[in-house]
Amino acid sequence: MSEPASRNLVFAVDVSSFTKEGFIGSSSLGGSPIEIEFDDRDDGIFLTKEMAEKIGARKGSKAQVIVDTDERPLVADTFVAGIRPSAKVSNAKVYYGVGRGGGAILRIRKP
Repeated sequence: MSEPASRNLVFAVDVSSFTKEGFIGSSSLGGSPIEIEFDDRDDGIFLTKEMAEKIGARKGSKAQVIVDTDERPLVADTFVAGIRPSAKVSNAKVYYGVGRGGGAILRIRKP
């Protein structure tokens, strides 16, 4: 049985700018624009309070980040490293999956 859609965060992310350690992806959540930081350091994911509540996660929870690509979905098993005011995905597989195409559909969920 698959997980209900409400337990997934789904973003259409476009790479909008670059930083010293990675890039910023622009998207929206609940109709409001958001920016998500990406890097390849494998430090886990950082969610906003609203995101964490939506998927039922807290610091230390296991998580999956799925990057929908033209070839096949990339699935990265990771963890919630923290809850903070802005979102960040620190995972090499996700970083290169999103960055290679200049953006992607990104899904975050608890496994």
